[in-house]
Order: sequence, then C-alpha cells, then structure tokens
Amino acid sequence: MSELTMDQILDALDRGHQRATYGAVAAVLSRSPRVLMQGRERDQRHSWVVRRESGEPTGYEPPQLHPDLHERGDVLETREQLIGWLNSANLTV
Repeated sequence: MSELTMDQILDALDRGHQRATYGAVAAVLSRSPRVLMQGRERDQRHSWVVRRESGEPTGYEPPQLHPDLHERGDVLETREQLIGWLNSANLTV
C-alpha cells in the first residue's frame, strides 16, 4: 500500500461509513494518537475516528457526529485491520 494521508483515510472511512480508532489511524500514519486530530475540525467527516473504549470520537457534540456513525457495529482497532479494510473495500485513493 502506498503512503496514505490523513485526508485519504478520512475520505475512505466517510465513504464506507466505517469507524476506526485513533490508534489504528495513527499507526497507519506513523503518528501519535494523542496528536492525530490536532488542528482538525470536530465535524461529521472527522467523527469516524473514535476511541477504542467507547466507539465514539472524543469531545464531539451530537450535531458534530455523522448521522450514520453507528451504521456498522464493528470498529477497526488495529493498523492491520484498517489497512486490510482499505484494501478489501478498494477505498484507497
């Protein structure tokens, strides 16, 4: 898989209505989960990146959550799961 950007991952998660943990996304990008969303809006597009414990994004108000956030019950929790999903769903750019 070629190098992915945060925006490419967010776009794929949004198109596929799939949640992924901060840790999984951070691992794909080789970044720290703690700084992953710094400088980014709290909006529906970004709400697909969630906490492992709750399956919810941190610090979001209800209007900021995508209305289909819970369409899928599963949450991608590891780098391998996220990469596998991106490849199998053919949602990479």
